[in-house]
Amino acid sequence: SDKPDQNGWVNTSIVSNELSLSQQDIQQIVNGDDKGRFDLSDDNLRIRALYGHSIKIDLELKSTAPPFVLYHGTAEKYLQSIMKDGILPRKRSYVHLSESKDIANQVAARHGNPIVLSVDAKSMFENGCKFYKAQKNVWLAECVPSEYIMSRMYDGDFVNK
Repeated sequence: SDKPDQNGWVNTSIVSNELSLSQQDIQQIVNGDDKGRFDLSDDNLRIRALYGHSIKIDLELKSTAPPFVLYHGTAEKYLQSIMKDGILPRKRSYVHLSESKDIANQVAARHGNPIVLSVDAKSMFENGCKFYKAQKNVWLAECVPSEYIMSRMYDGDFVNK
């Protein structure tokens, strides 16, 4: 089948045919991606995205303790609704959080006037929220209630909310 299985895997042969890529090209893309978006099976016959899904996928991730603080990049236009309703996954399965302020800022800049929110991941985790480490410094959570947003950064300076 050319559809991903329930764990998000698709045969690399399908990807190579659809995109006219060699197996070597696919391997270079996976290894060269500094955000660690993709996962190749041990036998290199299957590939999957590790985050950003718009379809329901069970990545078989194990919940794990996050760093004390994580960051979320957003645009100023979304700030009011975030402060009211928290950070929601919208069309995705999870909210994406980063260990790095810089990466969160790069994400935010794609959506308009950038704002980086700092999240009290330690308290969220202690209060029973589950976190999943997707890859490198990308963390996933089902949502971030607004009471866990500690501060926001404009132009490199954090101000308490």
